[in-house]
Order: sequence, then structure tokens, then C-alpha cells
Amino acid sequence: MNRKIAAVIAGVLLAGLLPGCSAQQKAEQPDIYVICKSKDSYWDTTRWGAVDAGEEMGLNVYYEAPETEADLDVQIKMIQDAIAAGADAIVVAPLDTDALNNVLRDANLQGIPVLTIDSDVSYAGRAVCVSTQNLSAGAIAAREAAELLHAKGEVGVICHKADAQTAKERMGGFVTELDGNVVDSDGYPEISVVDVKYCEGDIERSKEGTKQLIEEHPDLKLVYATNQPGTVGACQAIEELGLADQITLVGFDYFQGADIYITHGVLDGVMTQNPYNMGYLGVRYAKKLIDGTAVPSIVDTGATYVNAANLNDADIQWLLNPIVDRPAFTD
Repeated sequence: MNRKIAAVIAGVLLAGLLPGCSAQQKAEQPDIYVICKSKDSYWDTTRWGAVDAGEEMGLNVYYEAPETEADLDVQIKMIQDAIAAGADAIVVAPLDTDALNNVLRDANLQGIPVLTIDSDVSYAGRAVCVSTQNLSAGAIAAREAAELLHAKGEVGVICHKADAQTAKERMGGFVTELDGNVVDSDGYPEISVVDVKYCEGDIERSKEGTKQLIEEHPDLKLVYATNQPGTVGACQAIEELGLADQITLVGFDYFQGADIYITHGVLDGVMTQNPYNMGYLGVRYAKKLIDGTAVPSIVDTGATYVNAANLNDADIQWLLNPIVDRPAFTD
């Protein structure tokens, strides 16, 4: 894959302001706006996927993201700005299942196709969702947790948002699998989910939420975190409390430094998505829509459970480090 940096602009620019870009070039190079959830390092991988797809296909890819996952209004404003700038397609990782529906409908009314990545919206007009199948990933996490617990013990959950689709599905798949309410599962009657802390996708709040779980539930055996900030915060809490030998942790979303936590026994396993492919395929499917090509409504980018046993496998290392040696973005 060609690794040169494509035309990615951090701010939302008006169409036609790129230097040296003639009207003819503009017509030949559609503008794809990619709007993600936050400036967490997880999204750098998604961004590089979008950049690479844009370069390969001769597209102008404009990237934006709010500072944190709490900035829903900022994300809505970014979509509004993309519409005003004349986007040819919008690829968004939505911060809320329902709150973006009106602005996405506005985009469609302007003839702009809308795609979601990482998580989905309830708006029926979105063309395709490119993401992990989070219910299934949550169920996988539950089975791994049950094995670590030898099918017995109290579990607490650090969940990123009550109203985000990814949170609902990752927690729902996890709890449903433990309860045995899925096909081919008898459940785990001696495992109980005793508490859920909603931490808004914030590391500090997740760290404090984990400490609260441990303090409020003396018999707690395992913590399940549903996204990267939650997993980082839970790792920090367990390490600070010196409880790596007593509290098992299963997280979601690999992050820089996770290998150290895994090696030291703080993080027992982490569900790992493919954010590079989300960005890459999101842009490629956006181009298909611009060209009038039919696309599927859902594209599954997969999820893999990573732990000490497979951490150093070659295929796992590629999954974890698809942008190794790539320069950092400066905005």
C-alpha cells in the first residue's frame, strides 16, 4: 500500500481554497470529510487508513475530530461545516446513536451520502456502516472473562456512554452471553454483573470508576471496560492499587503501552478492533457511493482478542501496529 501522506487538512476548509487546485482538478477529486470521535491515539490509526485510501483513489480527504467524546455538539457542528463546504461524502464515527440524525438528514437532503464507521446511528438514511460487530465482540469478551474467572465471581463494568451504540452493544453482548440468553450458550450462573459505571469515555473518570467498583464491591473479581479510555483508566487504577493479582481486567481497544500492562499482568486481555480498515474502507465506500455504485449496508471489520499468549504473533503485531513508523499528525 502506498504510504505517502494524502491531502488531509485538519480544519474544515471551504471547497476550492486548496492552493494550486483548479476547477477541473476539483471536479476530478471528490471531497470526502472524515469526522471521528476524539483526538485519542486510537483515531490516528483510523485517520491513516482514510489518508491512504484517499491517496490511492485520488480524493481530497479532510479529517476532523472533537477533543473528547463528550463534545457531541462540536461533532454536530463539524458535520454542519462539512455540508456548508460542499462535501461530496461524509464519513462519521458518531458520538450518539440518535443525536446526529437531523444533521445527517440535512446532508442527504443536499445530495451528500453519509457513511458511519466504528459505530452506527438510528437514521435510516445512512448508506453503510463500517465497523466491528460489537454484540459479537462483547460476547467473545464474556467467554474470555468466564474462562479467566473459572466461571465464577463478581464482575463490574466500566462503560463509556449510556447512549452510544458501541457501548450498548459491547455491554449487551457481554451481559447476554454471561446470562445465557443467546443461541448455543448455557450462560454462567455463578458469574454476576454487580455494577456498571458510566465514565463518558474519559480516562480519569474511568480510573476513578474502577476504584469505586473495587471499593464498593469487596468480592469483585473482574472488570470489563468497553472502550480505550475506559481500558486505560482501569489499568491505571488497578496498577495504582497494586491489585493486578486480585482483579482480572478484560478491556476493549488496544492502545500504546497496552503490551506493558499485559506483560505485567495488569491487563489480562483486550478486544482489538481494526481502526485502520474502518478509515480505509470508509473512504473507499464513500467513493463507490459518489460513483453511483451499490454498497452493502453493513461491513464487518472484525475483532480479535489479544492476550499474553498471542501478543507477539506476527499477524497480531501487524494488527496492533499498522501505522508503525508513520509520522505523527501535528494538528
